[in-house]
Amino acid sequence: MSQSASAADPLSTPEAFKAGLIAAVSAYLMWGFAPMYYKLTADMPAIIVICYRVIGSVLFLGAFLVMSKLRKEILAIFCDFSRLRYLLVSASVISINWTIFIWSVETGRVLDASLGYFINPLVSVGLGVVLLSERLSKAQLAALAITIFAVLYKTFEVGELPWVSVVLALSFALYGYVRKQAPVSAVAGQLVEVLLVLPFALVGIWYFAQAGTGGIYPAIPVEHPWFLSLLLFTGVITAVPLVVFAFSARRLPMIYIGFLQYIAPSIHFLSAIWLFGEELSIEGLFAFGMIWFSLVIFSVDGVMARRRVAKLA
Repeated sequence: MSQSASAADPLSTPEAFKAGLIAAVSAYLMWGFAPMYYKLTADMPAIIVICYRVIGSVLFLGAFLVMSKLRKEILAIFCDFSRLRYLLVSASVISINWTIFIWSVETGRVLDASLGYFINPLVSVGLGVVLLSERLSKAQLAALAITIFAVLYKTFEVGELPWVSVVLALSFALYGYVRKQAPVSAVAGQLVEVLLVLPFALVGIWYFAQAGTGGIYPAIPVEHPWFLSLLLFTGVITAVPLVVFAFSARRLPMIYIGFLQYIAPSIHFLSAIWLFGEELSIEGLFAFGMIWFSLVIFSVDGVMARRRVAKLA
């Protein structure tokens, strides 16, 4: 890299690459260890945890907003329905994703969540074909076919569709697709999303405060400040990895992001077995094995494709 190139693009320097790599690994580690935190809030129904997650995210991102230069962008988004409409959809989809993920942690189905996030990149590829009419390479087609076979195999062998995995993968892939279409920054976009969901979160907490939660703690556990703090801190658990990831994404080539994204579901997989005591059946292990094999095919094909493009450049 020439000095002139470095001066022209400060995000392409070795120092920027190192900072981006550290940030990306940190973000995926935080996402990977998230189930351990949500185990601490498992005495509260997932839907109420989501309400606090939204409120905590608004508080944290709101404070971040005050210290940043995003205020004008936030106001501009709310005044521009052509952009806001994307975030209305993405907010709905990510709310479903969050709820199912936390429910899976509370009910001992972290392995299913892990499987969902492993197949997510391949589901994203499938959405690209369906929604954007993208063409797949032979290797990508093979990887996608193996993934579909793995899900069908698990369905017929276990006698139940791994719906947690499917919903998590589909919702997150759809979320990524919608957010790619939305001309907004990552942090501003997420703040608008949680602001859109905030009224529903407040109504939800009010409702469960009247109806009861059916658990140990009331919906507004003011008599248990430590637990209330745990619930509100879920907003930090949500927002910090996103801010850190947004920092890294501007400094790292996509090929690194592509490989690093498997850190989180790998931690989910290991923690489900070693920490949470979930049982991995032979059928489940075979399904995971097929998914991992398809990801190897997918990743190797991506590396080779980028090398071919680099040679032509």
